[in-house]
Formats: sequence, structure tokens, C-alpha cells
Amino acid sequence: MMITQEYAKLALKTKCEMKTIIDREFGHIPIVAEIEWSVPDWSIIIYEEGQIVAFVNLIERIIYVDTIACRAVGINNLITLNKYRGKGYGQKLMLAAKHMICGRLRSQLGILLCADNLIPFYQKLNWREIQCTVLFNQTYGKRTWEAKTMILSFGNLPNSPCQIDLNGLPW
Repeated sequence: MMITQEYAKLALKTKCEMKTIIDREFGHIPIVAEIEWSVPDWSIIIYEEGQIVAFVNLIERIIYVDTIACRAVGINNLITLNKYRGKGYGQKLMLAAKHMICGRLRSQLGILLCADNLIPFYQKLNWREIQCTVLFNQTYGKRTWEAKTMILSFGNLPNSPCQIDLNGLPW
């Protein structure tokens, strides 16, 4: 069963379970540990027998592509539990996220920050790697994202931007 829910309306137990899964999956990665991250606006969760088996979080925001303000949705923490990998849950979640981005949320752009080894997975789903400076906020000021960035464009935006400013904390 797949559900889409505003993150703020999720049960505390669900939020805690998701945080535990996130910490287990990414907590050991230095870049993840040292950065302050956005709180999600939406969650898409797949359950089996009442247990979370996979989820993705979405963050809505106005960002700047070069100097153009645009409605964007950031992909945050696409995770499938080890035991359930290889069953297509990640793909199902990303397709549901795509429909949210261009449909219900009426955004011009999906954007995700990811590791090199995940590029082929996202490319199969029509996400495109971009080579540009990506800026994000931290409590001490602006910072540059040093890993990979991918986009899924639905609007009339530059194909090869020089700079993207996330205009807030990263996702």
C-alpha cells in the first residue's frame, strides 16, 4: 500500500521510524552528518503488512535557476529497506513523486542531490545530471554542494544553468 501525506500530519511514531531508517542509511556519511537539512513537506510511503518498507520525502520551495525564480520540489531520502530492495519500490516512489511534482504541486522543476553510484538509477527515470554550482543555506551562511545534482524539468528553464540557489536548507 502506498500513501502520500503531508509530513506535518504524519503520526509521531511514523516520523520517528523514518528518522531511524534515515540515520541507519545515511548517518555514517560525513557530508550528511555535517549539514543541516530541510524538514520535508510531503512523504510518500510504501507499507507491507503495516510496516514501512520504502519512502521518499519532498520539499517544496521557490529556488533560483541562474536568476530565474521557479517552483521546485526537492527529493529527499529515497530509501528502500535492504530486505525489500530489487522489487521496484524506489521506481514506484519516484514515479509517484514525479506525478506530485508536475501535477498536484504544479512545480517547474524536480531537483535531487545524490551520490555518484545513484546516477544510473535516476537517469532511467528521465532525471538529468547537471554540471553547475549549487548553493544552499546553512546557519553560518551560503555553502556549495560538492556532490552530484540532477533535475527533472517541466518548465521553460535553462537546459544548462550556471548556478542553482536552493534558497534554503538542502534536502
